[in-house]
Amino acid sequence: MARIPKPTTQVYVVQFTEYERGWGQKPWNTEYYDNEQEARQRAIDYNKEHNNLNYVPDWYVRADYVGPM
Repeated sequence: MARIPKPTTQVYVVQFTEYERGWGQKPWNTEYYDNEQEARQRAIDYNKEHNNLNYVPDWYVRADYVGPM
């Protein structure tokens, strides 16, 4: 995976957001990639692995592909 620590040129952003019932939401983490397809796939894979219940739990983190930065 081509995850990079800090933006240097055109990068693609995956934003993680924490959700907690009764408390709302807040930013959790941000990852930067040098390849758009890998960034999109990271968000898909994370959500498939961690957000696969048939109900909404009291606490969870969701990954979203934000786009180029």
